Amino acid sequence: MWARLSLRRRRSSRITALLIPAMMIVMISIRRHYREVAAEVENAAPLDLTDLRNPLVVVPILFWNKIAQKGLRFAFNVSSEVLALHIECEKDCGDMRQSWSRNVEEPARRAGLVPPRLVQLSSPYRFVISPILEYVLELERDNPGRQIAVLIPELVERHWYHSFLHNQRAEWLRALLLTKGSQRTILVNVPWHLSA
Repeated sequence: MWARLSLRRRRSSRITALLIPAMMIVMISIRRHYREVAAEVENAAPLDLTDLRNPLVVVPILFWNKIAQKGLRFAFNVSSEVLALHIECEKDCGDMRQSWSRNVEEPARRAGLVPPRLVQLSSPYRFVISPILEYVLELERDNPGRQIAVLIPELVERHWYHSFLHNQRAEWLRALLLTKGSQRTILVNVPWHLSA
């Protein structure tokens, strides 16, 4: 019995001897990381207000609804150059172009605003996220002196368990743009909160 206890104590002391240095290394690495981040983002210079331009705003739109309308209304507040990006799938039959003219272009002209340009990209197999990502990255390359603001209209469920019933395109798009975009890509969430 005493032999078993002494064996357990030796094992726990070995584990402790390995665990404490490992924890120290992790803590030192974390502190080093925080110092590196602080050094990279540190700025002692005053605010630079030269060469300010409105961003080029991209609003991905699945189809015309209240969520898309809220996203476009906010986009008009941000910039006069708005691109609405619609991904056409195999079964789309051109309904977006007709509703776009009636629901967006005409009201924008009546309000004295430049209507947003509708960019339609075709995507087989209902892939939506990758064409949007590629388009935004291409815009970023083609406009080196501009910021690209991507307004992501999204549905927000009232109950957390309802979120599983809807796809998570907005979250996937946001995550990919954060990882593949640059300093000039700005992401803005435009939530539509369901009442029921």
